[in-house]
Amino acid sequence: MTRLQFFIESAKFEVWAYEEAGIYIACFTFWRSPENQLIEFNAGRSGVKFGKHQTWQAKDYMVIVDTDRDFIVSKDEIRWGFDLKNPKDSYVILGTEWEKRGGTWGGRWKSPVDPFHFEG
Repeated sequence: MTRLQFFIESAKFEVWAYEEAGIYIACFTFWRSPENQLIEFNAGRSGVKFGKHQTWQAKDYMVIVDTDRDFIVSKDEIRWGFDLKNPKDSYVILGTEWEKRGGTWGGRWKSPVDPFHFEG
């Protein structure tokens, strides 16, 4: 997937998540500097020293549960937990849809498992 295709597909995916799946998501990492990528790698949060974030071809998403429906996200409304064995888990739903669109989902990786990562 080219960078332009990734931009287009990720925008469509974000609309799909909200309108079709009813899942609120927000991107918390899009571009990452080489220095920050190395920090992530050294901390064990990334399996690569040079990744798709450095070429604008990956996004990390968080699921938001806007319990009070005010569209203001508090730290208590960010859902970091996940159950990758549950097909109804929001991250599994998102990852499965992203893969159908031709992307790679970090929730399938063995080490480190990264259900927040979506790349082209």
